[in-house]
Amino acid sequence: GPFALFFMAEYTNIIMMNTLTTTMFLGTTYDALSPELYTTYFVTK
Repeated sequence: GPFALFFMAEYTNIIMMNTLTTTMFLGTTYDALSPELYTTYFVTK
């Protein structure tokens, strides 16, 4: 119901804000030789 959707939206908001904060404060890592490892670099930060 709407109660569950509200909590799912809140949880999604927490994840999105954590992602944006990590990107803004730690910066992005771009490796031209292996761009497929960008997600791995981002998660390990």
